[in-house]
Amino acid sequence: MDILDIPFRDSTHVIYDGTHWTLILHRDNQSYLGRSIVYLKSRIDDDVLTLSDAERNELWLDILPKYKQSMEAAFSADRINYSHLANTEHFIHWHLVPRYEKNPVRECEGETFVDERVGKHYAPAPEKPVSAQVMDAILEKIKEHWPR
Repeated sequence: MDILDIPFRDSTHVIYDGTHWTLILHRDNQSYLGRSIVYLKSRIDDDVLTLSDAERNELWLDILPKYKQSMEAAFSADRINYSHLANTEHFIHWHLVPRYEKNPVRECEGETFVDERVGKHYAPAPEKPVSAQVMDAILEKIKEHWPR
């Protein structure tokens, strides 16, 4: 697989672009407000056990804590689910799924988002495509709260 074969590499909703990783809003589904994907952009591999110290440190010590902090500040996310399955896409990436348990309803740019599966796995949630305008607003709010 060539690095250009990463299906969402062309995303226009980049939250953070690091040395080894890119963090983007999930372009096809905002069933959970702020749902995102972080992917290893520096090389193609499908085994997380091959990550270098630099790759692991950037992800675990920089990107993921900042994402969590920005989601808490921007949308009051109660928790983040981190999912690395790699069943259909054979490159290292994680799905980052904010969960809203205390109050499952959120608003952004006039759009209502409801965490309909409080206390359950996120996977079966119905898809929620949103307009480019709403995606831009979500991105702006996350970046506004991104720690420096």
